[in-house]
Amino acid sequence: MYFDDDKTRLSLKALQMLPQMYGRDCRVVRWSFAYRRVRNRIWWHWRRRMLSCLKKGPPKDARLHVFWHLRGGLGDCAAARLAVLSLREKLPEAVFYFHTDSPHAASALFLPDEKNVFLPAGEPLWYKYDVAFETCQSFKTVHVNRTRVQKYAPQLLPLLEVMNQRQQKFAFFLSDNYLLEDLLGLFAVEHKLPRAALLSYLSGLDFDPLAAPALPDELTDTARLERFGLQGKKYVTFHDGIDATFSLHGRRPLKCWPEQNWRQFAQMFQEKYPDILLVQLGGANSPAYDFADVNLVGRTQVCDLPALLQGALLHIDGESGLVQLARFLRTQSVVLFGPTDKDFFGLSKNINLKENPCGSCMWLLGTSWHVQCALNYTSCRNMESLSVSKVFEAVSAALDKKLK
Repeated sequence: MYFDDDKTRLSLKALQMLPQMYGRDCRVVRWSFAYRRVRNRIWWHWRRRMLSCLKKGPPKDARLHVFWHLRGGLGDCAAARLAVLSLREKLPEAVFYFHTDSPHAASALFLPDEKNVFLPAGEPLWYKYDVAFETCQSFKTVHVNRTRVQKYAPQLLPLLEVMNQRQQKFAFFLSDNYLLEDLLGLFAVEHKLPRAALLSYLSGLDFDPLAAPALPDELTDTARLERFGLQGKKYVTFHDGIDATFSLHGRRPLKCWPEQNWRQFAQMFQEKYPDILLVQLGGANSPAYDFADVNLVGRTQVCDLPALLQGALLHIDGESGLVQLARFLRTQSVVLFGPTDKDFFGLSKNINLKENPCGSCMWLLGTSWHVQCALNYTSCRNMESLSVSKVFEAVSAALDKKLK
């Protein structure tokens, strides 16, 4: 895709106008936007000055210290892994520090060592590092210590200039990306861009957004399976839930297949494949099902997930972080798409299933889209339309091919 052509620029301009339309003749709306911009600047300025007096940053040496804020859930962090690895090729001696919104997400994607440091939860002191980046749908450069970059990694300066030029084109959205990043997601969907395409462009790294570099062997060591009684066993994993950081307030996520469908599927699966275990994965936002042969809901750590997925014959899931993690493994996934867009999140190695009676509604209601239908249905019509027989047929075809 050409980000500089007139059609793309006009599309961005149209999206930029959407949140401002009511402000054309309404001072209150314009003042609200202005207040938010000023508040953000003042808040971050004074907070930074106060914390600078109270806390110390990392010790500085002759290496570049790069801070990464990987926002979002495990799937968002997995997409950002491509940017991290691409920059690592350019800065082999730099120290990368990872702060993630999803607890311990970095432990499923990178090996901790003297060059990869996992930061504890809390307020990150991003301005105390030499360079700081923030990722989710977009890629944003939030801090650069040009003096230290010039001294210890001058080869990075041309790339930083490219980043700046490209990010300036998206400045309206990146200036308040917590509020406006969903619009960038809609832009990517409209233009049929894959999940990591905006990260590739805005970072200036121009990596392949469809790449799937394998995880290190240490993260996928199947010796971990012994703790769960799965060493040497044939099994299929499945997951029904969403990121544990979301507050569901007793509601079922729209990305989840109906429970009765899972039960019917499990009965059909266990009848046809009695020698293959059905293993359920999940965390705080996953119901534990009694029909699973092995139920690991709430019993695993994030760092266990690569090995569990690597050892599986197949993984079955809604569109989730586990599917995005599995892109870096040899395991194929059967993915059930509901409110999310198949072209945006789907991976070519997977079997991506979607019935589309009403389209994709993600991001239309802010974060509420996870549990609230934009058309006020009590559940996702896309998910309801995915029949048990269709899913079982897809799983059987993939398994039978694998078992030949």
